[in-house]
Amino acid sequence: LSLLWAACDSVEDEKLPVADYGKDGSQFARRFARTYPGRGPGSDQEHAAGDFIIKTLKEMGYAPVVTTFTLPVEPMEDQEPESAADDTDITVQKAPSSRNIAVFVEGKGFTRTGVYGQQTRFRKQVIIGAHYDTPVSIEEIEAAAAETKATESEKPSGGSGPSLAEYTGIQDNASGVAALMTIARELKNYDLGYDVVLVAFGAGSADQAGSRFFAGQLSRAEIAATDAMYCIDSIYAGDKVYAHSGRNSILGGDRKDYEKRRKLYEATDVFFENLLYSNNRYMLYTNQSSFLMELEGYAEPVVYREWSLNDSDYLPFDELGIPIVFFESYDYDEKSVAEMKESHNPAFGATNGRIRGTGFDSTDFLEQLLNSTRSSAARVTDRPLDDQLTRRINNTAFIILEALAKGNHDADAR
Repeated sequence: LSLLWAACDSVEDEKLPVADYGKDGSQFARRFARTYPGRGPGSDQEHAAGDFIIKTLKEMGYAPVVTTFTLPVEPMEDQEPESAADDTDITVQKAPSSRNIAVFVEGKGFTRTGVYGQQTRFRKQVIIGAHYDTPVSIEEIEAAAAETKATESEKPSGGSGPSLAEYTGIQDNASGVAALMTIARELKNYDLGYDVVLVAFGAGSADQAGSRFFAGQLSRAEIAATDAMYCIDSIYAGDKVYAHSGRNSILGGDRKDYEKRRKLYEATDVFFENLLYSNNRYMLYTNQSSFLMELEGYAEPVVYREWSLNDSDYLPFDELGIPIVFFESYDYDEKSVAEMKESHNPAFGATNGRIRGTGFDSTDFLEQLLNSTRSSAARVTDRPLDDQLTRRINNTAFIILEALAKGNHDADAR
């Protein structure tokens, strides 16, 4: 009997792993990036990448809703205006199109109990999104490959890093899409009060065209019912993973709107409550720069703290007054915006620390660079460590899912 009790105690004391989602997410990211490296906004590759996302969601049992929108056409250079009397045929440039891919998961709703015991039932939703296009086109990649081949014999040994010929966009933003797909897969294990809308945005690199189109279709009632928008962008290769609140949480000076930042703090609570650094060697930061800076729209300088100047698909929702939580990898630990970089790793010196939109956003290059210290880190912790891509995808997805599980702060999931 004593042996039986001892066995039960050992099971209770054993900590179950958190964010233990396996390698499906990172495998998706690698395949997605390598298969569709030049998925520029409105391109054939972006369309094919969208088809792959649709197929994957259907395999999970979802019924994706696909919405097509057109992109603005840039005027052709050196084009003379046609005379009204000119009978020459005019070639009309066709506007390219892109697509948003969304799935809707219905929650249980919430019940709020008043001071006298009266109950009110209501519904709330959250939106989780990531753009799946890249800022680099397949034409740019092919041109760089041709140039590399032509000058291969003249290239000095070592070089200054990979060219665009090796670009795959695994940082920007196959990593974010993979986290979104991981959330889609693991969401089936949750019984949430929230309705959840998952969106893969097209044309994020074209001034957030996809998310702007999506946000523009929301009714006033839908905006009011949205508790938060979670945006995931380029979480793989920057020095640190950050979570930010929106610019709509700034009130001027050092004042801030707590209600607009509540969801950010819930996300950081999940990080601390689950000891994600101790358990998984995953660290989540918030921007603690805390210096004053001028910002358009504010009469006085504002404190640069817990929000980002990096534009992404959260912006249209931020502008609507919806609380946002923006996940990205970067390094904000500097005394001025000018000193901040995506990475301070000397390996990215040729672009002054920039990875997105450069040849450094290469699956092969980043795999070799970012996992070179993995074995030594595993020896220090006496436990196997996932590679950085797997670790960041799984833990970011876990934080969002567990934040959703916290529900609405002043109501119970019914």
